[in-house]
Amino acid sequence: MTGTRQTDPMQWVHMVPELAFLANSSPVIGKPEQSNPFVCEQHNGIWTPVFGKPFLENEETVSFYGRMALEMAFLLNGLPAHDVKKYLNRIWVACARSAARWWKASGGAIEKCPEAWVEMLAADRLPDMEWLQRVCQQHLSSALPSVNDQQAFAGQTENDDDFCQWVQRVWPYLGSSDVLMAEGGDERLGLDPQTHQNRYGCTYRPSVTGGQYSSSTASSPSLHAFNAVEQCRLELVRDMLAQPPEKPLLALEEDIKAFLAQYYGVEKADNCILAPSGTDSVLAALALSLAVNPAVGVVLAGVEETGSGVPLATQGRHFASTTALGFRVRKSEKIAGFPAGTQLVTAPLRTENGELNSRQNIFHICQQQIHNAVQAGQRVLLYLLDTSKTGQLVPDMQVVQALCHTYPGQIDVVVDACQARLMPERIKAYLQQGWAVMVTGSKFYTGPAFCGALLLPETWRQRLDHAVLPSGLAAYFNQAEWPACKATASLNNGFNLGLLLRWVGACAEIERFSHVPASEKIVRLEQFLGGIRHILEQDETIELLPDILVKRDALPHAWDQQQTIFSFLVNGGGNTGITPVLNLAECRQLHVWLKQDLSGYLPFGCPDTACQIMARGYQLGQPVAVPYARVKGQMAGALRISVSARHISGSDMPQGMTYQTYLEQEIQNVQDALQKVSLILRYWPFLQKAEDKAASAQPENIVDVEVEALLPVAL
Repeated sequence: MTGTRQTDPMQWVHMVPELAFLANSSPVIGKPEQSNPFVCEQHNGIWTPVFGKPFLENEETVSFYGRMALEMAFLLNGLPAHDVKKYLNRIWVACARSAARWWKASGGAIEKCPEAWVEMLAADRLPDMEWLQRVCQQHLSSALPSVNDQQAFAGQTENDDDFCQWVQRVWPYLGSSDVLMAEGGDERLGLDPQTHQNRYGCTYRPSVTGGQYSSSTASSPSLHAFNAVEQCRLELVRDMLAQPPEKPLLALEEDIKAFLAQYYGVEKADNCILAPSGTDSVLAALALSLAVNPAVGVVLAGVEETGSGVPLATQGRHFASTTALGFRVRKSEKIAGFPAGTQLVTAPLRTENGELNSRQNIFHICQQQIHNAVQAGQRVLLYLLDTSKTGQLVPDMQVVQALCHTYPGQIDVVVDACQARLMPERIKAYLQQGWAVMVTGSKFYTGPAFCGALLLPETWRQRLDHAVLPSGLAAYFNQAEWPACKATASLNNGFNLGLLLRWVGACAEIERFSHVPASEKIVRLEQFLGGIRHILEQDETIELLPDILVKRDALPHAWDQQQTIFSFLVNGGGNTGITPVLNLAECRQLHVWLKQDLSGYLPFGCPDTACQIMARGYQLGQPVAVPYARVKGQMAGALRISVSARHISGSDMPQGMTYQTYLEQEIQNVQDALQKVSLILRYWPFLQKAEDKAASAQPENIVDVEVEALLPVAL
């Protein structure tokens, strides 16, 4: 233990990113002679954690006690003096459960934690109430000794029944921010106990280093976004001390909808449906189309570059084995209440050689399928993909407008704008066409994965006045996430706090991005994109996929006219065991290795510079399966370097750094990432040998979450 930590715990708490907000909200004091890990005392009218010897001398538990003490001080400082004694038990339970759940999620061994109550308070199941009350009383006297000593806190404590009822109502909503954000979604959100990452390689703890270019897939939250989530969570807990949890949770839900409505130009906040992911939004769109006609045919162009679960969801089928609300289901089975006859027809974005399909071909495929569906008495649900995994728009707005004109009143259009790589004015224009729009806050805007929404034009919203929603949606949505109407009575009446907190982080990023002047957005984007493109074009290891600039209507200071996703193939370089162009499986392996510290797997005698580059992790967009002539009989894998709103706003920029320095550093990170690609290719046999050895020692089921076997294209 360093002398600095012993004498200046404030310096330590500021060094822990996930405690940054709490550290800024309260002073702390170190008292090495104190026998308790911490005591909360009032200093100059402010509740202040005083850390004692068990905190200062045990590195394994400093985060545990630091979190608990700082959260307790935050809640105490938000209460009137006459309420402090009344809610002491509630405060202790809230802070202890948050610390316990954090400890367990961090991989901390229960037997190594100095507090015996950790396992019980970290559990999903409610503990015995008599036991819990005893534990509270035992620990409150040591954590808050002054409350019982001072007349200022002479208020009444609450009765046992009220306390027990409160615990039962708030138990699911108590926990640390990183733990809660990993809840309320399907299995893709689950954290690996070893890496603490979800299946996209992201965490829900703040990222404080550069090298993140995975916004086309998912990102770890920036410290800016995480602090916004932390503040929101703690304010929720404070509000839930004195009132039923439903009231502050509903207010938060409404605030998020109001923010999205204002930003995107939605007619009313109630026209927003919050969804755990973009794929969940697909289910909501289908349900609203079925409200007009129980026979629906779905036309989806660019199926290979949308979410892997979308083809199933468009047919009203379960797209994972767990729903957002925790129900176990059978993937690909029909969801209760959705008709069995919903048909999906698709049009490929790319040809067999990987080239982009022509606008005319896609138009003719869509037109033929729409004609067939209309002739069969079906309503058509047509998807406009803006933009795809590699940044393409298919089919474009003019094509969709022409199809709607040809078949008036027969087509519902839903815009898949889940990448969110377009100006909010574009979203508003889509809505004004009478088209629904799917957005997320977790792609371009780099909010915590996953947070989606379906934005409704008023004509779609009015369908709910007479609709009967499929009963199976109750496994995916709560009533509060939908517009207030009779149709949603069949949905759950709870709240998805994980979803709400993820949206809080996303809204913080959106707001930060919106504060950058429009002209400055373009300047920064051009600098960033130009620097990255130059590096990619000079690198012989990779082959950039050809792209077509998205053609959009002219708008003042339109930053979305530029391609913000660079997709590229990787040349194997003739290495033994690697195809000339990395196929999908090889590209997946490369993508995983890029995130890992590989310095320990290099052969003896490697240069120090190589070890340094191989030690650092880089987060790129997951590989996309693309047809390619040089990979015979297989799909090539295309990696993606994606520029995000975070890169333009500098929301993860270290304090005191200029934006220009930050920009240069991020461009250098891209250069370093490509150097790591080259080194991985050079040492592939050594790395593969280590990988095979690890796999044989501990078999692991690797599940790809973004690329699955593509469904046959129906023409």
